[in-house]
Order: sequence, then structure tokens, then C-alpha cells
Amino acid sequence: MKKVSIRQAILDAIGDTDEQMGRYPNQLLKWAKYIEKEIGSALGYPVKNEMQVITGCYLDLPADCYRVIGVIPGDWEDQLNIQYRDLKSPLYNIDEVSDEISYVWFPENTTWVNPTFWEEIGDQLHLIKEYEDQEMTLCYQYIPTDEKGFWMVNESHIDAIKKYLIYMMAYKFRWKIFKSDKLLRPGHIETLKDYKRDYSIAVRSARAEDGKESEFERVQY
Repeated sequence: MKKVSIRQAILDAIGDTDEQMGRYPNQLLKWAKYIEKEIGSALGYPVKNEMQVITGCYLDLPADCYRVIGVIPGDWEDQLNIQYRDLKSPLYNIDEVSDEISYVWFPENTTWVNPTFWEEIGDQLHLIKEYEDQEMTLCYQYIPTDEKGFWMVNESHIDAIKKYLIYMMAYKFRWKIFKSDKLLRPGHIETLKDYKRDYSIAVRSARAEDGKESEFERVQY
């Protein structure tokens, strides 16, 4: 499946609505990432680890972070070996093509921080307990990024992301068509319903396209 920058969906949404929406790049990117997570991937997402030194009670998440799996006190970046697609079965994974099993393993005597003691908030991981200059290994699923740090998503997702952004722009910012006297309150509501229906259909279509990937594509991480 061809990958393109998620930024393309943002530019398409701005081009189809109001150029002034370009003044809110951070908000548009947050919405784009949200709906990309909702679309998901038929193949799951690969896993990697990164060690950070934490001061206080939060860690800055890497730009390519899709979802945090867990954190372990200490530097285990080069020793942690976690490979799986289905988070519902974290102990092992059976490859559909080769029947090989990838076991989930972490170093003996290490202790994961209980997931009830941390939470993803924006681009940070917040922990209940404070740590002072302590090494912490972050284990997370990631999405490849371009040279500017934008997520590279399936090309089939771009239309759905764009349509979701258009809906959110209309809902939150009332861009130019909502400033017209030609549309009264009932017209606004109907227009929003149309945009919501459009992005919902596009999301289902994107998921269906993902399911058409070949067996060769299914084993390429």
C-alpha cells in the first residue's frame, strides 16, 4: 500500500474550504492524527523502544508514536524484544504466512509501570509518580514519518482524513460558508450532517481498501 504524508490531507482540506484555516496547523494535525488512529491498520503497527531520562512525572512522546504499550524503569532499549501485531494476544504471535512464532519477552527482574499509573495526554506521557533524572524505557507502536516528522499513512486514508477535517472545521470554526446570510440555523445543521455522513463513509471505505492488501504486503513491516 502506497504511503503518503498525512500533511497532504490537511492541505487538501484547507484547499477545499477556507485558506484562513491554515492559521491553525497544530489543531488540524491533532484532528488528522485522531481520525487516522480511528481508521487504524489491518496489519497492525510495528513496535520499538526508546530510552529517555525522565525528570518529574512526564515523558515527551516521539513524533512517530502511534500508541504507548508500556514503560519500564531503566535502560532496556537495546535488550527489550517485543514483536507482535495483535495487542489482544501479547504473549505470542503466529505469522499467517510462515507460521513462525514471535514471543513477547522482556528482561528478567524488570517491572512494567502499571498502566493505571500513566496516561497519554497530547504529545506527552504523564505518570502519577514523580521520577528524578531516572532512565525510563518507552515501548510503543509507531508510524513511519517523513523528513518533517509528519506521519506517513496509507494513501487510501487521505480522503477520509480530509473529510473528517472539513467536518471538524465546520463544526468548530464555522468557516466561510457558515458566515453567509444565505444559511440559517437549520441549514447549518443539515450541512454538518452531510459532512459527518461523508467522512463516515470515507472511513469505512479506507478500512475496506486496507483489507485488500496482498499476502506479500501483509508480512512487510
